[in-house]
Amino acid sequence: MSIDPIFWLIAAVGFLILEGMTFNMTSIWFAIGSAAALLSCLASGSFRVQALVFILVSTVCLLAFRPLANRLRRQHTATNGDRNIGREATVLTVVTAEATGRVRLDGVDWNARCATPGDRLEPGQSCRITEIHSTLLIVEPIRTEPITH
Repeated sequence: MSIDPIFWLIAAVGFLILEGMTFNMTSIWFAIGSAAALLSCLASGSFRVQALVFILVSTVCLLAFRPLANRLRRQHTATNGDRNIGREATVLTVVTAEATGRVRLDGVDWNARCATPGDRLEPGQSCRITEIHSTLLIVEPIRTEPITH
């Protein structure tokens, strides 16, 4: 028995496992190419022919279906929390990049961390929300530049 069918079977399974771990819609096309090369083992004993089938089928699938897969991939759905990005909150407890503190936004207290290491926000300061991760606000200090004339 030739080693070629086993090689293509292992390649197809490997690409399927890789696709299952990444959900990138890239490895699946190589798994299809490996399956086509496995089927070509029935018609040809030449590894070069099988490799050519693998390359051609993988490339055609990648070029033909990748744009479709990109269109079908779900885009980010805006949430109510997203409207808070860019808004100002008031610091309740010390907030740093290393330690979670508390801020108040529209009368609601949130966990918060600074976006930049080295920043430190003290209670009473104002901060700007740059990101939201679940119930954690990522904030930055509001820097006021001195007015120069």
